[in-house]
Amino acid sequence: MPEEKRKMTLLGAEMDVAEVPIEKSDEPMATYELEDGSVLKVRNIATSIIRLEGQFTPDGRPIYIVLTTPAVNVQKSKLSAPKKQ
Repeated sequence: MPEEKRKMTLLGAEMDVAEVPIEKSDEPMATYELEDGSVLKVRNIATSIIRLEGQFTPDGRPIYIVLTTPAVNVQKSKLSAPKKQ
């Protein structure tokens, strides 16, 4: 699928952007051990990547905006929901 070029309002200014399709991804899970004994696995999944057209960092690299959705998996917890009667 080719890039989709469009306009987007960012910080009050209309900018030309290109939505760049994701061809391949590797999004490992991060593990968090909490003080209450719970263990969570968390991953941020990129849902859309947008490049600002004609905009570059001071060292000449293109600028991208990455839209993400978090995914959380409770691996272990001492807490449990009350049982339904």
